[in-house]
Amino acid sequence: MSFDTWISFFILCWGMSASPGPAQLASISWSLACGWKRCIPQAFGLGCGVFVLVMIVGLGIGAVLAASPKLFALIRGAGCAYLVWIGITQLRSKAGAVVMPENGTMVPTAESAPWKMWWRGFLVNVSNPKGLVFFLSLLTPFLNQASPVLPQYAIMGLTCCFTDFVIMNVVAYLAWELSKKLRSARTMRVLNRIFGVIFILIGVGLFFFNV
Repeated sequence: MSFDTWISFFILCWGMSASPGPAQLASISWSLACGWKRCIPQAFGLGCGVFVLVMIVGLGIGAVLAASPKLFALIRGAGCAYLVWIGITQLRSKAGAVVMPENGTMVPTAESAPWKMWWRGFLVNVSNPKGLVFFLSLLTPFLNQASPVLPQYAIMGLTCCFTDFVIMNVVAYLAWELSKKLRSARTMRVLNRIFGVIFILIGVGLFFFNV
């Protein structure tokens, strides 16, 4: 994987991590329940869950690449199309306001122990039934067929882990400090438009330029 390709993937990761989903809901709900600082281990657990999913996909893609380069090319093309489809979906989505209670109720200390928070976050992402299919379609276009596959997936996994960790901490902090801002439907629509354009541009670029 070239540095330019990694930069494109790094930008994409911010969009993936910031897109609404179970991880964001977990970060918001537990931040309101026990405070954003106690959610830092959970954010790390969410990132670790993503890394595990990426490596599972990497093991499978390596086998496909070795068995059939044509099939690999087909999957790569489908991945580019999927990126564009995600972008279009983001652009067309009608985001609503995020509804949250005015005040969070503190949970018992035992429930917010760091290892429990980490495990809770890890399970949220690693148990997502759509995760493997999502990464299978999304990550393949970034691979360089002339280089070993698993190291590239390890780089992508660590990159996803990092952006997930940062974004989930930001989400938890904003949920705790700026809940009124997060409720704005207009803010969610603007974010959807920005990340929708990013998905489309990267998908089209990867289709026409070899990585």
